[in-house]
Amino acid sequence: GGGGCCGARRRHVIFVGDSLVTGVGCSQEVCTGPALPRAFADFLCRALRADVHWAAIGSTGSDVRRLRTELVPRLAAQVESVRQAGGRVDMVVLLCGLNDVKRASPWRTPIGFRHDLAELVGEIQGSCGAETTVVLPALPLHLAPVFSGQWPLLPLLSSFAGLWDEQKKRLSEREPPRICFVRSVEADSDLAAQNVEAAYWADDGIHPNDAGYKLWGEHIGRGVMRHLEERQGGLPSRPREVA
Repeated sequence: GGGGCCGARRRHVIFVGDSLVTGVGCSQEVCTGPALPRAFADFLCRALRADVHWAAIGSTGSDVRRLRTELVPRLAAQVESVRQAGGRVDMVVLLCGLNDVKRASPWRTPIGFRHDLAELVGEIQGSCGAETTVVLPALPLHLAPVFSGQWPLLPLLSSFAGLWDEQKKRLSEREPPRICFVRSVEADSDLAAQNVEAAYWADDGIHPNDAGYKLWGEHIGRGVMRHLEERQGGLPSRPREVA
């Protein structure tokens, strides 16, 4: 984990998820921990003018079911550690769906994913408490270079992968103050053109590289700030403009 910025009460953010949390795609030479949590925390730090401490709990290759069995106990231990230090967990960012899409079958459907996700989110809320916001970012899978040039399959892939992200959105609508859905990056036109460039992706063509994680982390940060401002609660006492 890590932190940065000085100011108001320290905020605690925990990232939970698959390879996007463990940092697959980061450059081992320059990486000082998973790039996505670092980028997100840096953005939030500037936005809130507060110290933001982050931790990452990940399991590469895991779907939602495996995240629930493997990571919830680790999350509970991290939450207790924060409490012992006199703090509380303000936010959990849950990165999931990539491996669920890969394992799609007549027995592993988007509706089943929503059921599994709801159980995982419920356990996260049970561990962290009522004041914790759970963030569910959409995954821009169809923008990955590995899928480029696969017309006419690309529009089909976009629609197919979008079914899993739609379940996150629907779940967030059940508890809007406590669950925040962050739309896919192409919904922000100024980021979409940048994100499809190969320069933002790792050699495997499906994971972001350091620059891509930074871009995406800031995008998630903007989505979270919008959510907090709309709900007039959560992390910021007075949201500030981000430079």
